Amino acid sequence: MTETPNGQPLSGLDRIEAILFRMATNLSQVATNQVETDFRLNQVTDKLDATADQFRQLVTQQLATDARLDRVTERLDRVATQQEANTKAISDLTVETDSLRDIVMHFVQLSERDREQASADRAEIRKIWEYLRDRNGGSSTPN
Repeated sequence: MTETPNGQPLSGLDRIEAILFRMATNLSQVATNQVETDFRLNQVTDKLDATADQFRQLVTQQLATDARLDRVTERLDRVATQQEANTKAISDLTVETDSLRDIVMHFVQLSERDREQASADRAEIRKIWEYLRDRNGGSSTPN
């Protein structure tokens, strides 16, 4: 603005005042912008702090999860070792059971033969007893 509202040129003082007014207006706008920027910067800082807190929590949770995973892995290793030992023991027991079954079957066969032999021996004894009885004339004891 180089003229007054009447159309007259501005005096030097009026020009300085107009320049100062524009500068004050510009500074006011800069200050307003700075306040808005500070507000937004504070919001971003708050979000960044919250994100950092969440990240720390996630790291802590991850460390706890890793520790639990290590414990589970150790347990699984112990279970696998015990399972191998159990499998070996079962295999050994199976061999022993098969051996005992073979022994029992052998004794069953021997027992059957002994029973057959005992039956044959009784039959032979009965024949001898009948022979002796018949030889003595039908009495049960010899005279």
